[in-house]
Amino acid sequence: MSATISELIPLALIVAVSPIPVLAVIVMLLTDRARANPLAYLCGWILTLTAIASLSALSGLDSIRTSPSKPFAIVLVVAGLVMLGLAVHEWRQRPRRGEPHKVEAWMRVLHTITPPRAFALGIFLVIVNVKDLLTTVQSGTVLAGDSLSLGQAAVAIAIFVLISSSTIIIPIAVAASFGHRSLPTLHRWRHWLERHGRLVAAGLFGLIALLLLAQGLSVLV
Repeated sequence: MSATISELIPLALIVAVSPIPVLAVIVMLLTDRARANPLAYLCGWILTLTAIASLSALSGLDSIRTSPSKPFAIVLVVAGLVMLGLAVHEWRQRPRRGEPHKVEAWMRVLHTITPPRAFALGIFLVIVNVKDLLTTVQSGTVLAGDSLSLGQAAVAIAIFVLISSSTIIIPIAVAASFGHRSLPTLHRWRHWLERHGRLVAAGLFGLIALLLLAQGLSVLV
């Protein structure tokens, strides 16, 4: 069990360090629906992570992970190249020093979003984020590869989801605990993510690209 958790924690941290999902919840906390929308968004996020990790654990993908074939290695290399392309894209899109900040259109939508749509957004941001989706699938294969009881697997998934969601939970907890006094902090976090989020994403995509390429090429070469 402890070995499984030690494998899951780095994967959960990769999901947790996702600038756009964190920025989304912070923006929602600065709107008129600062209670209902962030909670609905968090529920959608947690439900999707749990479902993907659980389905992956039940799918039997662990055999591919433990004994990768050449076709699977090619998939890893292709995925690595995609991640590398995303890293380059994020790097090129980062705000330049002295450049005026541009408010993304999707952030303006968050000011008028309803709780059901916030819930759907939580689901959407897991599915469309290649990094988070692949990492969550990987967490399920880790669980499938270890001989865990149903209860142990449930605890392991809960720990993975909790850590993965921590960067979304923390702003919600800060806002709930400090009310209006949290607004300056939330604004600082928002401005930092708007300025440096793409740089963080580029670094993460680049790191994952190297890992995938190394794993795939080790089988092919």
